[in-house]
Amino acid sequence: MGIYEREAQLIIDYSCLETDLMNMNEEEVEAHLEMLGDSVASIEGVLQRTTVPNLKALEKMREVEDKLQEVVEAFDASTRAARRCNHEFLQVKSQRFHLFSQCFEHVSVVIDQIYKRICRNSSAQAILSAENPDEPYLGGINYNCVAPGKRFMAMNNLSGGEKTIAALALVFAIHSFRPAPFFILDEVDAALDNTNISKVTSFLREESKENMQIIIISLKEEFFSKADALLGVYSEFNECMFSRILTLDLRPYPLVEEDNGETEAQGI
Repeated sequence: MGIYEREAQLIIDYSCLETDLMNMNEEEVEAHLEMLGDSVASIEGVLQRTTVPNLKALEKMREVEDKLQEVVEAFDASTRAARRCNHEFLQVKSQRFHLFSQCFEHVSVVIDQIYKRICRNSSAQAILSAENPDEPYLGGINYNCVAPGKRFMAMNNLSGGEKTIAALALVFAIHSFRPAPFFILDEVDAALDNTNISKVTSFLREESKENMQIIIISLKEEFFSKADALLGVYSEFNECMFSRILTLDLRPYPLVEEDNGETEAQGI
């Protein structure tokens, strides 16, 4: 069967056409066909002017999507790490504040008591205050003392002896929070007169009986004469100069207290 014979046997179903198209006459059909032809020609012109499509664009798009996914995953991981670090930082900050406040509150209370004991006067005052109460470890700590019988003055305006006693009060106040087994004090009596030496030695003897051992380097007889034992270092010349050490146990000798005139048989 030839092509024309097969074409003659074709049956076209126009039932799917819109009603307007089915009711067209020949002129309207030709006008519609011309309009469709123009539309097809216009589309063909657009296609001809269009650049050749990049056949690798899809592959590149997939590569970009993969990179974007990697960046998103890295960002999410960084966000989680930042949150974890911030949480740990807040925990450390809270612990730091708690530990600092615990020590500072203890020292700020005890220091006034110790300062009164060293001065042997209830009118003496020692005051600690933080410049930044919310985060005291980020600012300074103000330390002021009112010596017995004197008005309030800044620490810089106190005498050398008064500064020494204030410093000792601070040292022993901190020690009371975290006690150490022994102390080494290097010429703390350098700026003290005999009256203040007596006060300091009395306090040190009281502390050494119960709380600690104290090793003191001193050049003043008024100070080292109140010790339990003395270790002296001196130079000796022979063919060359070398040092020797002398020791002296003072515990067998009675200690006369200047305050009450009583003889104390027990030493440091």
